[in-house]
Amino acid sequence: MYNIASIKLEGEKVVVNCNYLLKTAFQLSVILYLLNPLICVADQGITSENAQANSKISMSPNPVQARASSEKKIDPNSFAIAFYRPTYVLPYYYTFSPDNAVYSGNTPGNEHLKSDEIKYQLSFKVPLWKNILGYRSTLYAAYSQLSYWQAYNHRAFFRETDYQPEIFLANELNLHILKKWRLNFLNFGAMHQSNGQGGTLERSWNRAYIGAVASNDNWVISLRPWYIIHDSTYERQNPNMDKFMGYGDIVVIFKHNNQVFSIETHNLIETFGKRSGTTASWSFPLTAYLKGYIQAFSGYGQSLIEYDHRTNALGVGIALSNWV
Repeated sequence: MYNIASIKLEGEKVVVNCNYLLKTAFQLSVILYLLNPLICVADQGITSENAQANSKISMSPNPVQARASSEKKIDPNSFAIAFYRPTYVLPYYYTFSPDNAVYSGNTPGNEHLKSDEIKYQLSFKVPLWKNILGYRSTLYAAYSQLSYWQAYNHRAFFRETDYQPEIFLANELNLHILKKWRLNFLNFGAMHQSNGQGGTLERSWNRAYIGAVASNDNWVISLRPWYIIHDSTYERQNPNMDKFMGYGDIVVIFKHNNQVFSIETHNLIETFGKRSGTTASWSFPLTAYLKGYIQAFSGYGQSLIEYDHRTNALGVGIALSNWV
């Protein structure tokens, strides 16, 4: 049994797959929860003050420090969460070469994938323990979910949803390393990522990582090498995932006047770009709470199920948060 949700018409009766309803209800409830005015969500659109003209080292808060400062203002209550990775909805996302081969015989009515679909990501984190033993260290639990919804197909179905629970220790350093540059965070964490499928569609892996975040007034660089745990599921379903997803990722961010440009890439160094995957995005303010969001992808690993499939994609929509 494959976990692909569908809706179909039979005569005048509408037959609804229960998995579809449950998954859609869960995802909508998370969106509503994030938008609920009772929730204190850390605002990531804080602009930094201009550096003092005669100062050799800028003392103004850069984008990383601004976000960290905003998150610290969240009251310690059960409604307090913060965005983690970018959270967005792309009502129109176009994949130029969908991986129809991997879905052969596994879609409702053997439908071929359409190039146009809806893509969205939800991502948030919750502090479990702040200021551990008096140090500027916080233990976080985080959850990210990336979905691809074939909403424009004859029978709407979610072709792929990747679930990523995570736990990590964030150590705030803010050490000056170069002129105007600071090493802001050194993080240690572990994460599981899977698509919740079964049989030939199952994809799953577990990783432990070390992450470093450095920034100046406008630029942010994040380096995160990871160790892949080769358990039985990994060896059975995707033993060569490391050749396409690599052993780490790099994120480069530029922020200017509340506009954020970012490039996220994996497997760039290991294969010199031959089997890498890169996501570029641009967000810009629309309202006090919403941002316009444009995203492009090129390479391998757009999602777990197509980790070894090369494609290009482009989408447009709105974002609730970005990296900073």
